[in-house]
Amino acid sequence: MSHTGTTSNYNCAPLYFFKFMNNSISHLWAVLLLAGFTNHAFGADVPSVPATSAVTQVTAPTALPSAYARRQARRAAPDAVISLKNSSFNPDMQGKMSAWTEIEHGSGKSYTFVADPENALSIPSSARIRRHGSEPFGLLQQSIGVHPSWHNKTARLSGSLRGVDISGAGGALVLRADDGSGQILAWNFMQNARVKGTQDWKRYTIELKIPPSAYSLIAGVMLEDGGTLWADNLAIELID
Repeated sequence: MSHTGTTSNYNCAPLYFFKFMNNSISHLWAVLLLAGFTNHAFGADVPSVPATSAVTQVTAPTALPSAYARRQARRAAPDAVISLKNSSFNPDMQGKMSAWTEIEHGSGKSYTFVADPENALSIPSSARIRRHGSEPFGLLQQSIGVHPSWHNKTARLSGSLRGVDISGAGGALVLRADDGSGQILAWNFMQNARVKGTQDWKRYTIELKIPPSAYSLIAGVMLEDGGTLWADNLAIELID
């Protein structure tokens, strides 16, 4: 009987094991379903994380400015103070006065333009123009872009001039307004108060009303005919 009972219990083991596993799987499914429901329910109460903390905000690329916009951006700001570059005529390594352009009539090779520290009115040097050829004039100038807000206002150029043995038309400050194509719209070449002969340093001032279509101002100093002219402390401003 003992052997039979043992055999009977052994044969029934798979049935008990199956029932045990079946009950365990049922409990497992119940636990998983409950856990999923609980997470879903709890997740509904948890505030979502702001998008900015998880997603990098990317700025859209800015469109490239047009050629016209770039050209306008290089021009002076509205109502800005007009200023001359290298107004103290400081020479570079080659002895040239940077920011200033040397202009001669005709074939050129008749005037020298140098920074002169020995006869300067102020440190570091003055500009000196001297004729040694036959052309009628030499001009040291620089161009200033005109902002539309300057139109119909008056520009004033002032500077100190000195002359030695100046013959003919004489030395002068120069103020000129050009349009976008380089055509002269208005000018003041100090026609009635030129530096002539030999004279010591003296302060001069000229004015010019800026035309509505002006694109640039030309400011500088000029020697017409013979002799030597010095210039120093040039300054330009809007006066109205």
